[in-house]
Amino acid sequence: MEFLNILILGLVSFAVLFILSRIMGYRAISELSFFDYVVGITIGSIAAEMSTNIDIEWWKGITAMVIYAALDILLTVLSQKSQKARKFISGTPIVLIYKGKINKKNLKKARIELNDLLTSARIAGYFNIADIDYAIMETSGQISFMPVSAKRPLNPKDFNFTPESEGLTVNVIMDGVIMEDDLSDAGITKKELIRRVRQRGKDVKNIFLGIIDSNGVLTLFDK
Repeated sequence: MEFLNILILGLVSFAVLFILSRIMGYRAISELSFFDYVVGITIGSIAAEMSTNIDIEWWKGITAMVIYAALDILLTVLSQKSQKARKFISGTPIVLIYKGKINKKNLKKARIELNDLLTSARIAGYFNIADIDYAIMETSGQISFMPVSAKRPLNPKDFNFTPESEGLTVNVIMDGVIMEDDLSDAGITKKELIRRVRQRGKDVKNIFLGIIDSNGVLTLFDK
């Protein structure tokens, strides 16, 4: 009976955790604020405690999870509606390097050391701190870098050239299965796709990935 209770509680807590995570929205870990990160860990901890501690009534755990999720959603809505609330809840970006000069005061404010800044710069591809014109710590904790003009990558505009838009590619075959729902986006029928695959002496079931770009070019990757 104890094993059965743990099994049921585990399934219930997992289902509630999944539903709440979908409601709270999609964001990568790198995009979460510290508060969002803590809320996520807290909800996960409650779910784990609820599934293993049979002495806790199941509705109490679910109620606590829902409260945390609801408060997080409320704060997100407030941040979207009010700029003042957004600054209070999420904070504001901190300029660490301004016009090539490191702001020591803001480093202390952001609670990071110089070595941390240099490490982040190297990860971003800047091994010489003199190549950086601006560095800003975002509210997510990530640091964005803007290189000096002489070090920034060249782009077509520098050559007075405007390339055509490439558009998006569409996955029409995945692991040997035709993605029929996506065929209309690729502007091709299932019959035409099969014909083009066979023209290359291949079989759909032996294709690991098939994509069509905005120009109608079909690229195939064998299994």
